[in-house]
Parts: sequence; structure tokens; C-alpha cells
Amino acid sequence: MKIEDQILYEIKPYITTGDIDGLQLLWNQYQHEIEWEHPIAWDYIFQKSYLHAALKKKKEICIWLDTLFITFDPIIQISMRQMFAYARYLLSK
Repeated sequence: MKIEDQILYEIKPYITTGDIDGLQLLWNQYQHEIEWEHPIAWDYIFQKSYLHAALKKKKEICIWLDTLFITFDPIIQISMRQMFAYARYLLSK
């Protein structure tokens, strides 16, 4: 299992239960407090987390994740933009 999938395995329960405080704490720990051996694909983790939040109708988590989106490189932002239309569809369903 890739490290990104392990991180998602730990993040998704926070999203499912709507625990935004726990999610923010865990995300911050992963981003700033842990030294990783290999580069982590944070864009992949962001995308999967965002879609999971939309699928579970956790709008407040999506709003918080929106604030993280601007921290990504502009090229990565362009590659992830189409995800938001699908997420909006999932939220409205």
C-alpha cells in the first residue's frame, strides 16, 4: 500500500464523522510535523479527501479544504480544477 493511501485511510474516518477539528489537526501534523522519507503526493490526498467529503455531504470540510487549495502550485491547481464540478454535483445530490 502506498503511503498516500495509508494517509487517506487515517483521514477518511474524520471526514465521515464530520470531525473537522480532528481532520485539521491530523492534516497539520502530516504536513508540518512528520519527516517523510519520500515526497508525498499531497494533491492526490487532497483530491481524494475532497471527493470523499463531497460524497458524505460534509460541506464545511469542503469549505476548509478550499482554503488549502490555494497553497498548491498553480500547475497542480489547474490539473485539479475539474474535480470541483464533480464535487459540487455530489454535494447537491
